[in-house]
Amino acid sequence: MKTTLNFLCAGLLALLTSSCLEHSATIRLNKDGSGTITEETVFSAEASAMMAQMPPGGSGPKFDDPKKAAAAATKMGEGVTVEKVEKIDKDGRIGGRVVFKFQDINKVKFTYGEAMSDSAKDMGPPGAPGDAPDAEGGKPENKPMTFKYEGGVLTLVNPEPEAAAKKPAEGGDAPDAAEPDPQALAMMQGVFKDMKMSLKVEIVDGIAETNATHVEGNTVTLMDMAFGKLLANPEHMKKLSAMQMEESSPAEVAAAFKGVEGMKIETKDSVTVKVK
Repeated sequence: MKTTLNFLCAGLLALLTSSCLEHSATIRLNKDGSGTITEETVFSAEASAMMAQMPPGGSGPKFDDPKKAAAAATKMGEGVTVEKVEKIDKDGRIGGRVVFKFQDINKVKFTYGEAMSDSAKDMGPPGAPGDAPDAEGGKPENKPMTFKYEGGVLTLVNPEPEAAAKKPAEGGDAPDAAEPDPQALAMMQGVFKDMKMSLKVEIVDGIAETNATHVEGNTVTLMDMAFGKLLANPEHMKKLSAMQMEESSPAEVAAAFKGVEGMKIETKDSVTVKVK
């Protein structure tokens, strides 16, 4: 679904800015409309080591900060609360896991990756600036995914985000995009070769019927992306770099790589799931 691609890619861009390498979100729905949302982010061993070497006064992402988790829950809608906040520190990799609880999925507004990217906003050396707002107001609004659950049928609703205003170059039209620097592409490949992202919906009581493309057991996969397979191809990397320079929309970026091995993305206009 085009709107799902917009939604997921917007979340992807937010997570890329915080340098996370693995992020997963699982929405679990009970038959009565209640459930949980679990978001987990884990940094690579290399990134974890770099954060551990920050100078005194620097700060790492506060994944176990109850206040940040509570603020994220408030953004998700009425009745959403924090069930659990955990810090992950295993095998040289650090990260965090937050479990949110909701009573009625109809009231939930979910933005992929927002809880974890908010937790990482304060990371950096002392005196480093945070995320500055877009002075031109050209940044598109990242609208949340909402849900409709009625008569045992769940429908995922993905509003079309507003398009970013593309800025022309000073003195006239924007010049043609330059050929990406090979050294920069090599660095990009090294940084993101192990990056993985996923978004899944799990129906606790089982799925009776669905029009979703990727279904296994009681789980619908809306996105499962292994960036190593994408970035291993130099042509894919050049295309991604060029589209970034052109400020292509998230939907355009996702559509350009549809069908690439390692990229599993739901493309239907609407996804419905009937609960058993």
